[in-house]
Amino acid sequence: MTGSPDEDNWLEPDPAQRPGQITAAAVLLVVSAFIGTTIAVNDPELTQFVYLLLFVTIGAAIRIRRGGRTACITASVTAVLFFLYLGPHAIRGLSDPGGVYQPEYAVRAIIAIVASGTGVGLLYSAPSRAYVRARRHQTVR
Repeated sequence: MTGSPDEDNWLEPDPAQRPGQITAAAVLLVVSAFIGTTIAVNDPELTQFVYLLLFVTIGAAIRIRRGGRTACITASVTAVLFFLYLGPHAIRGLSDPGGVYQPEYAVRAIIAIVASGTGVGLLYSAPSRAYVRARRHQTVR
């Protein structure tokens, strides 16, 4: 050892290093939004709303990777809105096949809900919160 650990600051991670949870959360949220839009193609009443949610989710995912706290909140809100949109597709598609809600929509909706929930969970994991907090303090200085 050529120096003391205090000089090198070797115990605290570099705040510029992005944890894998942030990247995985951003990817899962965007994938979930894309799957949701594949269902919305056949739903003319809400197609524009779901496309808007897709673009907001993509923008939030880009900002999440930069450590934006507001982007984390935005992504969480869009995930909840996607859940509210996809929930009926999942429930009615499995319980009433052959109607407006098809079983293949139900499977896609369940995959999108699980991906979205996992993405939000990773977004609020301890390493992700520490990264967002460090980035926030870095921009304040």
